[in-house]
Amino acid sequence: MGASFWVSRLKFKGGQTIDLVKNSIVIFVGPNNGGKSTALREISKGNKLPSQHKYIFDKISFTSSGTKNEVEKMLRNRQLGDSYSFPDNIQMSRFGLLNKWEEATTQGWDNHVGILPFFVKEFDTKDRLLLVEPAPNIDLHERPHQNPIHIIKADTRKEEVFSRYFRKAFGEDVIVNHAAGEIIPLHVGTKPTITNGEDRVSGTYQQKLRRLPYLHDQGDGMKSFAGVFLSLYSEEYTVNIIDEPEAFLHPPQALLLGQMMGKELNKDKQLFIGTHSEHLLKGLLDVASERITMVRIERDKADNKINILNNVELQDISRDSLLRHSNVLDGLFHKRVVLVESDSDSRFYNTLSTTLSESKNGQSLDLLFIQSGGKHRFPVVVRALKKLAVPIIAIGDFDFYHEENPAREVFEELGGNWGVIQSDFMKVKRAIDEKRPGLNPLQLKQEIDGIFLQISDNIMPDSKIKEIKNALKRSSPWSEAKASGKSHLPNGEASKAFGRVQQAFEEKGLFVLEIGEIESFDKTVGGHGPRWVNEVLEKDILRCPELNEARIWVDRVILAENDFSSKIACGR
Repeated sequence: MGASFWVSRLKFKGGQTIDLVKNSIVIFVGPNNGGKSTALREISKGNKLPSQHKYIFDKISFTSSGTKNEVEKMLRNRQLGDSYSFPDNIQMSRFGLLNKWEEATTQGWDNHVGILPFFVKEFDTKDRLLLVEPAPNIDLHERPHQNPIHIIKADTRKEEVFSRYFRKAFGEDVIVNHAAGEIIPLHVGTKPTITNGEDRVSGTYQQKLRRLPYLHDQGDGMKSFAGVFLSLYSEEYTVNIIDEPEAFLHPPQALLLGQMMGKELNKDKQLFIGTHSEHLLKGLLDVASERITMVRIERDKADNKINILNNVELQDISRDSLLRHSNVLDGLFHKRVVLVESDSDSRFYNTLSTTLSESKNGQSLDLLFIQSGGKHRFPVVVRALKKLAVPIIAIGDFDFYHEENPAREVFEELGGNWGVIQSDFMKVKRAIDEKRPGLNPLQLKQEIDGIFLQISDNIMPDSKIKEIKNALKRSSPWSEAKASGKSHLPNGEASKAFGRVQQAFEEKGLFVLEIGEIESFDKTVGGHGPRWVNEVLEKDILRCPELNEARIWVDRVILAENDFSSKIACGR
């Protein structure tokens, strides 16, 4: 079976543990400065760090298996005489390394973390960019591989796999130059055809190859993508630690890189990744969700809040069409998600929140605004974000009371008991339902018939469509209720019931916009949706008196320093 080495358990400071296998992928996500890079660094050090310098983990456990002979086979490309040589100028005698391996395998790794660099690879952005620099040309049969380029030069299949993924990402081949003298450069372009009588070192083939540019002269995106591949795929480390592998990559390339990492590194290699990219995450989930454990880290003053999603939960998420085809996963990388119904709502609340925050403390907000495309999608998004352990605020309008669902689903998702408030909720709903609308059914029919009588063309004019929509709105008491909010309720029991439901909602983190809808924040501006938002946002957000109520509401609900880890604010 061969020798194996892997991280078998991570025990966090808070007591949570993760048990891992040889090909586990652990992805650390969370807002900036949350602790992702610290977690990766602590794993690379094993348990060498003193406890006062460990912030994420209490203990990191390693497991190994295999005889000395099997370890020698694992490290055969690194042997030089009676010693082993690895990149970063790490060397150890063959006798010493094999004995330490045997002791660690039988007695445990706590006292042998000094040999971790022979099996654990940690590399940062700078490392990846330098990996594509030409490697020195050496006798690959007599000397250990000093560079991943040596490995793909010696292994044609690995070079072909490397080139195939690179072509998918950038539309160009990567070709190893086998006859460049003292160095081994990589070229980029369309691979020259080897004609009859030629091979890779023939003069005529070399003339064609050398017309192509060098990979190390290309942009950081190409170099970073290639560096990640060269290190993870071609090198023989069994534990691989990489921070922000998506650096310098466009979203489609980050997606492809995630797919490559999950598909090609599927045997006995572990991956520990810190990322800010939903695209890299989606690529990994596409091909390797059964191997992934996700850890969301968020710093809370001096402590770190840890939320763990296991393989089963992630496979459920990867099958959810909303998560796969929206920006919901991007919420993993923010402190909080603000869930709204429409793009207009998102622009309005985002602009006010950002402007107020910057004016108060000069800080940018680490919030993600997500529009669900209607309040009926709220439960789906809430359920997904709950699985991802992402704090949520959802904002909507007064017509949240129009139907029992989605109100009931959202409330119950947050741990509320619908039976406690159902009677009061229905009192509010009936109070609006029983209001006399502007048009009764007969009046609505007469008005719409009159509109149709004015149409002489075969094509329905947009102006007439708008008139019909306005007539339909006037036939429902909820149209006026949505514009007026709480003030549309009759005095007495309905208003008391509304207060009780609102209190219950707020105890679970739900907030219904009592003034009705966002357009009610400034009634000096006409129109609705994008038209209203465009005009309102041209005003002085901080000083305009018409927006005073909006500023107070945003400051209380969106900018409040509350713990929304299990709460949601609903208003629209």
